[in-house]
Amino acid sequence: MSEFKLRPAQQDILAYSGGRMAVSAVPGSGKTFTLALLAAQLIADGRIDSAANQQVLIVTYMNASVDTFKARIRRQLDEMGLPPVGFDVRTQHSLALEIVRLAHSTIGEERDLPNVIDEVQANHVLSLATDSFIEEHPDLWAGFLSEDSPQLRSRWRSISQETARSFISAAKNSRYQPEEILQQLRRQQAVDTERDHQFPEQKAAAAHSPLLYMMAEIYHRYQSLLVRQAAHDFDDLIWQATHLLEQRPQFAASLRQQWPYVLEDEAQDSVPLQELLIQRLTGENGNWVRVGDPNQAITSTFTAAHPRFFNLFIDRADVISKPLPNSGRCAPIIYGAANHLLDWVIDKHPVPEVRQLAFRRQHILPTPPGDAQPNPLDSESDIRIKVYKHREDEELPAIAKLAMRYALKRPDHTLAILVPTNRIGYEMATYLDKLDADYDNLLRGGSREKEIAAAIYAMLSLLASPLSSKALVAAHASLHELGHPSVSLPITDLKRLQAILRSVHRPESLLFPNSQQEFAEALPAGIADQKEIDHLEQFVTFLQRIFKLRHLPIDDLVLALGEELFAWDEINELDLSVAFQLASILRRWRDMQPDWRLPELAAELGDVASGRRRLPLTAPTELGYEPKAGRITLATQHSAKGLEWDAVFLLGIDGFWIPGSLEAPFLGVHEFLGGDPTAEATAQLKYLMEGDAGLAAGLGATETSHIEVICERLRLLYVGISRARRYLHLSRSRASGQNHAVRDSEPATVLGVLYQFRQARRGQLVSQAPR
Repeated sequence: MSEFKLRPAQQDILAYSGGRMAVSAVPGSGKTFTLALLAAQLIADGRIDSAANQQVLIVTYMNASVDTFKARIRRQLDEMGLPPVGFDVRTQHSLALEIVRLAHSTIGEERDLPNVIDEVQANHVLSLATDSFIEEHPDLWAGFLSEDSPQLRSRWRSISQETARSFISAAKNSRYQPEEILQQLRRQQAVDTERDHQFPEQKAAAAHSPLLYMMAEIYHRYQSLLVRQAAHDFDDLIWQATHLLEQRPQFAASLRQQWPYVLEDEAQDSVPLQELLIQRLTGENGNWVRVGDPNQAITSTFTAAHPRFFNLFIDRADVISKPLPNSGRCAPIIYGAANHLLDWVIDKHPVPEVRQLAFRRQHILPTPPGDAQPNPLDSESDIRIKVYKHREDEELPAIAKLAMRYALKRPDHTLAILVPTNRIGYEMATYLDKLDADYDNLLRGGSREKEIAAAIYAMLSLLASPLSSKALVAAHASLHELGHPSVSLPITDLKRLQAILRSVHRPESLLFPNSQQEFAEALPAGIADQKEIDHLEQFVTFLQRIFKLRHLPIDDLVLALGEELFAWDEINELDLSVAFQLASILRRWRDMQPDWRLPELAAELGDVASGRRRLPLTAPTELGYEPKAGRITLATQHSAKGLEWDAVFLLGIDGFWIPGSLEAPFLGVHEFLGGDPTAEATAQLKYLMEGDAGLAAGLGATETSHIEVICERLRLLYVGISRARRYLHLSRSRASGQNHAVRDSEPATVLGVLYQFRQARRGQLVSQAPR
């Protein structure tokens, strides 16, 4: 066993020998370490028969976590003098795929594994399904619009697809096929005989609930397209694996022999179908340990996950409940603020449903004396709260300067600016750029991702059209924007140089000259000076290297381009990771459209570069990102989960981001639709199929969803506070927006609560100081 001194709560968890156990772990409590140690302990105690190929199964939610768990379990087994066997670590999706594979192999079927499409492909299929419905039912679709304008139509088209995505996920997590929903809609409509006389069967179903009918039809079309391609999305895969375990009890029993213990990480983020899968896998009396923190559940407003599922598991009579309350991450004043937030919400929040649903009462406690991770001292820590007049004019530039100043003053510290939304993050990035700040941009769909897509698009376009002087100029402009070494030789006038490139009538002579003379003759006569000629020779030499890659398959081509464009600078690791993901996405586009060649693939990527299309790229935080000392991290509050910094700047904490009541304005509400279509459609589905819409007493679907918005935003604030070790800076502005779109921002009640806590706490520290 390691010499590491375990905390009493960790020792209590390691005493587990079997059955169902729930571990509710506070931020920074070492849950990954504890879960890995428990897996090693079960193996060391002889509860796993490696000779019979038994394994402890660890289930997690991110690919990066798989490698982390494997490394930690191997290390623990090595310290115990045991071989690195007896465990398996999988994501939910790889587990489901393995179950399907094993199910086919046990009955001797030579069947290919399911063709599981990723998020990019699923978005493409959903887009086709949405367009198909709109084309066939233009009047029904347009009937939701208060006015018929191109801008409103474009907005409603995007909302329709996003609403359908959430609707389909909710339906699949309840295991409702589209045909069942449409049939139930028609059955429900048949009850109303008056409408039966007025409408044909299908139109009657639509008239009963136009939004629900539209979503069910899009779901039907989406699923039909998947079936036509013999494809599954991730929800289908989990559903199929669960169904196999239910229908084949002997097969399920054999898996329980193979994996007699199942340890689940991040249980607060599990959706109902994923929870059901592991429930069927472990059986009625199986060994199942779930570890998570319901107070850090921050995906319930855009996925089927909800903290109530894990809370219900924790409170079950047949479940042993163990806390993991000690954390050495934060100074007492900072974890005290997190605890104070939690208590105020549970005891005093003005919305009763928020008091009941937002948090589970579990305080962050300091580590015990002599712990290997002592809490930072309050004497070296602080909380600051600042109110600015205007976000864009004052708050954003001020926070950028404060973060820069902190990094320069404490180069050995890590620090982060955490923003509410990507859009605010993009604005913050412009201020950091103006200051020439060293920072890592972890925002999704940000300007840097577009720049990377634009650089690869420019190279692909040139490879697809090597005789185009326009493509030649675009390639040069892109390399110049990147600061690439191939365009580093000094020139007097960039616009003049690009004008020279546009004037090249035979680009092939410039790119592939037979002699130095032919190269010179390819340029406009007597215009380019020697510096410009030297610069262009350097540029062309690089392009000649690029053209040698043209024969590669699209994914290998983009990988190679990524290395040529970004690997020359060691600080561009994040850029390189985005390029690698783009390579995978382009390959999948090619698989979906086998007749596409380089011009078509480049054109698709061009939509990303121009901002017309966004890609669901994996966030750096999901790829094992580690903050660097002296370098600012720019990220959303959502993507900060799982990370920590010495200093954290949380901005935009106003009443629009964290509404204090149900009467406040909410994001996601569309006036022309009369509410939140996602909430309305999901509630209508639940009522149709179960007779209960799951709404709060006396409230509609939109208002009920707003309760969850408030709850999740408060949990996001809790997560943000608990990322800071030593310094926490909270800020808001009284107004935001520019020109004619300036909006006054109400204060967030909770920020005043935290200010009062800070003042009281600082007063205590002053009174306790030696005189």
